[in-house]
This record gives sequence, structure tokens and C-alpha cells, in this order.
Amino acid sequence: MLLYRCKAPTNRICPCGQVARRLKSQGIEFEQRRVRMAKTAEARPEIVRLTGQQLVPVLVEDDGTAIHGSERIISHLGAVEVA
Repeated sequence: MLLYRCKAPTNRICPCGQVARRLKSQGIEFEQRRVRMAKTAEARPEIVRLTGQQLVPVLVEDDGTAIHGSERIISHLGAVEVA
């Protein structure tokens, strides 16, 4: 899995960190890619391409499915069985 997130220096400040903490607590391996702080289509073209909007966090699953928004991601992770 790949987590697109902001550049906040800790997992305690923002929703991106909340998602990272959940992934870790469930033992799910993931890569992190930090994006620019500017919330514009020009600053975050890959996020716009994946989701049609500019905000992070965005979780891209191994099959290429992209889920955006911390609440949606956490809800989805609640339904995921850890192998």
C-alpha cells in the first residue's frame, strides 16, 4: 500500500498521521509519499489524477484502488482483514 500524506513531522498532528498510526497498529506494510503543503491541483497533480481532488491523506491499495479522506480510509481499514 502507498500512503500519500502531508509533510507534518509527526503522526500526532494531522489526519495523515492518524491513518499512518492505524496502518501500523494493524501491522499493514505501507510506503509513505509526502506531498507539498500547497493544496492546489498544480502542487499535487498525482493526488488529483488519483482522486479528482487535492487533499491528503490518500491510500492506494496494491490493486491500484485509491481511497481519500482519513475517515473513509480508517473505516475501510476496519473492514480489512490482515493476512
